[in-house]
Amino acid sequence: MPCSKNYTKEIIDDYCVLDTETTGLSSYYDEIIEVGVLRVRNNEIVENYSQLIKPKYEVDDFITSLTGITNDMLIGMPSILDIKEKLLNFIGDDIIIGHNTSFDIRFLNCGLKTELDNKYMDTMQFSRKLYPELKHHRLSDMTKYLNLHNNEHRSIADCISTKELYDCIKKHMNANNIAINDLWKTTRTKFDINSITPDVVEIDEDNFFYNRHVVFTGKLEKMLRKDAMQIIVNLGGILDSSVNNKTNYLILGDNDYNAILKGEKSSKHKKAEKLKLEGNDIDIIDELTFYDLINQ
Repeated sequence: MPCSKNYTKEIIDDYCVLDTETTGLSSYYDEIIEVGVLRVRNNEIVENYSQLIKPKYEVDDFITSLTGITNDMLIGMPSILDIKEKLLNFIGDDIIIGHNTSFDIRFLNCGLKTELDNKYMDTMQFSRKLYPELKHHRLSDMTKYLNLHNNEHRSIADCISTKELYDCIKKHMNANNIAINDLWKTTRTKFDINSITPDVVEIDEDNFFYNRHVVFTGKLEKMLRKDAMQIIVNLGGILDSSVNNKTNYLILGDNDYNAILKGEKSSKHKKAEKLKLEGNDIDIIDELTFYDLINQ
């Protein structure tokens, strides 16, 4: 999601592509278990950096099923802080390109205990604009649609897919004489939602929750759930009462996410994980990450 002062939208030939694999989607509770970076110069990959990372806690079966990374593979690997200097030196002051890049940046900021100052771009946002005919714009969707390098939920493989996707984006824009300013415009949108209706009329379609199906579960600690639902609707999101094939994000109350650390998962959480492994476009977000996303 484009969410900080460092987010940019540019057509460039020199940059770094970044991808991380993690134990979940919360930079507050989860950890990086792999990081991969490609250095690109004049549109060509000139160097790469890849490293498995030893987390503090064991990787659960869901993450192993998703990424193929097992706890045995992580034995003897360095911690994220152990590779801080090498990783930051490799990235340098390059613009960072990724798919859903803000999550990778968020995890690195937390794990490295620093604030990356690099500008970054998100190929997902370009994809949503350039390929509106697609229902979903995950990296796996884009690689299949454009016949790119296989997306494997491993860092370097996903970096290669993202680099190829950015190449396709640039070619598509050039062939169709599309400029950056042609893609990003604020639109006036109306919604038909049964119980909660938006109290705003202008919505930025780059919003993380725009046109995405959202389910809440558990008690939110910092606001009433109805207020959180109102925010989602105001951002152009679609509220679902239960997890289903259309759900894109399950947002867990803080207590629910803490329960995960004790080996407990709600029925909604288990269903979301099942749908994810079946290939559905669904992710699980904790309450604090939700606040980050709506406040930026």
